[in-house]
Amino acid sequence: MQINNSHKLHSGSLYWPTTLSHVPSYPALQGHITTEVAIIGGGITGALCAAVLARAGIPAVLVESQRVASGSTAANTGLLQFSNDKMLSELADKIGETDAVQFYGECRKALTRLYKLADEIPYDTGFHVRSSLYCASTSSDVPRLFKEYSMLRKHGFPVEWGSPHNTGHHLPIRKPAALVTHGDAEINPIRFVHGLIAEAAHKSAHIYENTVVEGVQRMGDKFVITTDFGEIIASRVVRAVSDVPGIESSSRIKPILKRSYALVTPANSLPASWPYDCMMWETARPYFYFRTTPDRRIIAGGMDEDQADPVSDANFLLNRTRLLLEELRGLFPDKQWEAEYAWCGTFGESADDLPFLGETSEQPGIFHALSCGGNGTVYSMIAAEMLRNRILGLEHPMLALLSPERPAHPNSSAVNTI
Repeated sequence: MQINNSHKLHSGSLYWPTTLSHVPSYPALQGHITTEVAIIGGGITGALCAAVLARAGIPAVLVESQRVASGSTAANTGLLQFSNDKMLSELADKIGETDAVQFYGECRKALTRLYKLADEIPYDTGFHVRSSLYCASTSSDVPRLFKEYSMLRKHGFPVEWGSPHNTGHHLPIRKPAALVTHGDAEINPIRFVHGLIAEAAHKSAHIYENTVVEGVQRMGDKFVITTDFGEIIASRVVRAVSDVPGIESSSRIKPILKRSYALVTPANSLPASWPYDCMMWETARPYFYFRTTPDRRIIAGGMDEDQADPVSDANFLLNRTRLLLEELRGLFPDKQWEAEYAWCGTFGESADDLPFLGETSEQPGIFHALSCGGNGTVYSMIAAEMLRNRILGLEHPMLALLSPERPAHPNSSAVNTI
């Protein structure tokens, strides 16, 4: 999910665009086009929807107001996990164990399907299977983390327990306790999006960049999507950005916008003591996390703030970058750390820690694909398959749980206003 067509989504120096030697381009929409599905948004969510629909033989048009993968995708750090920011055990307390376990299970299946997609498209997407080290930030977090381990193990998720240096990985970090999950992954989000878009275009999808949607209007059993220089007639519309003119949303399904920080260290800066195939995060909220890259960099992030806009003050961004470097020094005190790239990006959350996926009774035919949360790429995979199934008349196990019209759970906090 991107935030909207005009909101500034990131600031600072981005790493992922430097990994492309050639940036594919697509024309702006000029004139009229008719299709089955109009996808609004050219980030990870829109790209996955386009690719999954193309594979199913469903005609689609994707429009992006700027360049493909230039919005929130460019600020994505590319971690893919079946675990979520809300622990399974805590989610079970909120929505019930059966639904929570099914949701985690669908996230795990989505990871497998993301791997299959990345493996099959003729594009180097930087997809690599990884393990995740989940550390207790303090001793008081150990019982909570052990409860999470017990719940994951009870339901058959691939997990180990121990302190970071005795989980079988011989890791140098010293924390009170940790669990390790297996079957997670990392990806180059920009290369992944361009690979998905290229495959979708090859299979029949129409892709348009620099095309601003000015309105969406229902005309009988069709939708008319008006753009700055054209018009799309479609049977269905996919909302893969938060704000689209003509698509109304109740306050319940508006994302809670926040900002986060990330940095990338120079190539070959990964300590030899750290295995390249392991990511790390922690129980503190907001949490610090890091992953690695094939050329042995560290991508680290965290320090989420309740602000919608990325920082515009370079000195403020520098201060936050220094704090992230201090986190790395705390984990690896013998290493001198520096940041080659650093940025701030906007992302969306929901009040109940679940994405908003599906149609509403008020606006049938408009599929909301709002992958709110820290696991957005995984949610986007679920959204794409849910959309495909909806069009083909097939059921999806997450249809009710993730519906934009789902009832508020008793333990959910109220939506923040930003």
